[in-house]
Amino acid sequence: MNQILERLGKLPRSQRLVVYGLSYLVLVLVLFFALIVPAMDSISSATSKRDALRTKRDEVQARAANKGGFEAEVEQLQADLKQALKELPNDREIPGLLSEIDALARKSGLEVRKFQPLPESTHEYYADVPVQIIMEGSFHEVAIFFDRVGKMGRIVSVEDIEMKTPKETGSETTLTIEGKVVTYRFLTDEEIKAAHEKDAGKKKKKKGGEE
Repeated sequence: MNQILERLGKLPRSQRLVVYGLSYLVLVLVLFFALIVPAMDSISSATSKRDALRTKRDEVQARAANKGGFEAEVEQLQADLKQALKELPNDREIPGLLSEIDALARKSGLEVRKFQPLPESTHEYYADVPVQIIMEGSFHEVAIFFDRVGKMGRIVSVEDIEMKTPKETGSETTLTIEGKVVTYRFLTDEEIKAAHEKDAGKKKKKKGGEE
């Protein structure tokens, strides 16, 4: 790594900027295919798994109420559902998860200049929980952080990443990274019900306006 940095430092400024630009492009591509695409697939899988387990659990509980003898099966389904729900935290777990991401950045050697939660964006069964980040560090430290985020037990993606013009201090090159870290949570039954009622009210109002 030191030899590479020494060679890079001897290059003309125009060539160094080209190298930095190519490094940024590689970083964006790695993030897209390593974090963002898998995160979307994982959300869809986790949602389907949760719904299937809840349906099966309810069926077994109904059978147990009528015939008995299904307690063990109900307990196993409850355990499977609990495991599936771990992939997407609930609203009470979000602060702890965000603290964990912040700690991973610092442990990777990055200087966290900004870590600001942004408003959630809700979908049918889950919500995006974005956090705006500004971090400084070497390319190696940035890569370590993104690798650690990708290995978290939760579903987390990194979006809208921008790399500012690198700063050179002697033989060291410092990158400033700006963007968003996004995690996700399941909506509560109450939130889903409220959203459906809101949509129904909008459709009814729209229909009344057309008549």
